[in-house]
Amino acid sequence: MEEKELTKEAYEHIVHRRKPINIHVTEFPAGDIGCGSGQNCSAIKGYVICLDIAEKQLLESRKKGCENLVQGDMEFLPFRNESFRTLIYIASIHHLRSPENAIIEGKRVLKNNGIIIITVWLAQFRYLFKRHIYKKTVINGSPYYRFYRLFYPWELLYLCKKYGFGIELYRVYRVKSLFPNNSLCIGRKIDHKI
Repeated sequence: MEEKELTKEAYEHIVHRRKPINIHVTEFPAGDIGCGSGQNCSAIKGYVICLDIAEKQLLESRKKGCENLVQGDMEFLPFRNESFRTLIYIASIHHLRSPENAIIEGKRVLKNNGIIIITVWLAQFRYLFKRHIYKKTVINGSPYYRFYRLFYPWELLYLCKKYGFGIELYRVYRVKSLFPNNSLCIGRKIDHKI
């Protein structure tokens, strides 16, 4: 089974209840791409469209008050060109073997000067610095696997610049770790061509 299908299957059963990331969205409409169970959408005050590949995640988002739900693939966004002022990809594009496609699609659907906010997991000592891993979760005795493409600390910054985003903030940070294990990039679309 392809990585994307494995991950989708897993998220049809797994529900994460993480705290929302501390981001301030002021430009709408916004898209929460790979919204998961809606923890970030529910914290944003404004018009947000939530997209996830897994129906279960969208149902969980609805329980948190997210109203505008779309089941879809972040590599083939079902939105018109220049539809959004802000896109957030919180811990979502690292589930793709080639995250470039999602970033290119994000640029396509962002209005000129629109904002993109992305977080990803970094290659880590606990995974022996592997780039591709499968995390196993067992639910009711059944194993489910999620694919992760782990990033080098500079890689997300490079991809955002390469695909036409001016960088407003880039940082690596740690979550429940002694060493940095995540990176955050906030960029602004600097031209309308892909």
